[in-house]
Amino acid sequence: METFDGATHWGPNDEPVKAVQWKRDGDHPLVDRYPIEKRDWKGILRADHKLKFALKFGDWVCENEKGRLYVVSRDSFDLNYRQIGAVSPMLSVIITLLAVVYALIFGLDTGGLPLFLGVTHLMYYSALLAQWNGTANAVFDLDEAVDDMRVSAHTNTYAISQDTHNFWDDTTNEVTGTNYTTGGDQIDTQALTRSTNTVTFDGVDVAWLQSGTGFSTARKFVVYRYNAVAGSAPLFSVVTADADVGNVTGDLTVAWNASGIATWTTT
Repeated sequence: METFDGATHWGPNDEPVKAVQWKRDGDHPLVDRYPIEKRDWKGILRADHKLKFALKFGDWVCENEKGRLYVVSRDSFDLNYRQIGAVSPMLSVIITLLAVVYALIFGLDTGGLPLFLGVTHLMYYSALLAQWNGTANAVFDLDEAVDDMRVSAHTNTYAISQDTHNFWDDTTNEVTGTNYTTGGDQIDTQALTRSTNTVTFDGVDVAWLQSGTGFSTARKFVVYRYNAVAGSAPLFSVVTADADVGNVTGDLTVAWNASGIATWTTT
């Protein structure tokens, strides 16, 4: 397999990338220190004039052969990226397949094996409109002191309508199973912050612990403002995975992008 000049690692799907670990100021020319640090976020990668990524010390800045820049956490990088020349891509695939077969035969826990999923994240139009016209389905203040933002899990049969779905009672086909509660789980440590040209809504990852009697058909994850009356719980956004997931064989975690759950940028 050919690589482009400067490629240092194989990424997921054996994509060659340039990878630079950011440990201190000056390690990457496009990474600047945050003027105000948020939790342990230390810097910001200015990938282009609009796209920015937050990162911690030890995270990796990657560039693919098309010139796209992005950030990979120090933890997931070690799992999913290999130095070019260390192990061939084909051998890596063979090793992974053997590990899965071995686990199936001998009953070992496969929860630790990496699962690569593509996702899309869309906002409901009512959430955008309501911020300016003051209608009843406004999410209002995204800070935790005011709102209880949650994530609920639904099967692929929930037909998303960004135009007509306004409140949580418009959603359908929520999953059921051990360690999952109707209405989903709260996004803890919600925060709405401002930095240069950017406003960020963020919170901690949401996880449903493993159970053999859990669920396995979650595909769509709805972010909304909780209200005891479902018809008064405004929808914010929905994340769709490209395959069914669940918590039967391992913990299921909705891990937000390093840049936050949602960002608004002006130039």
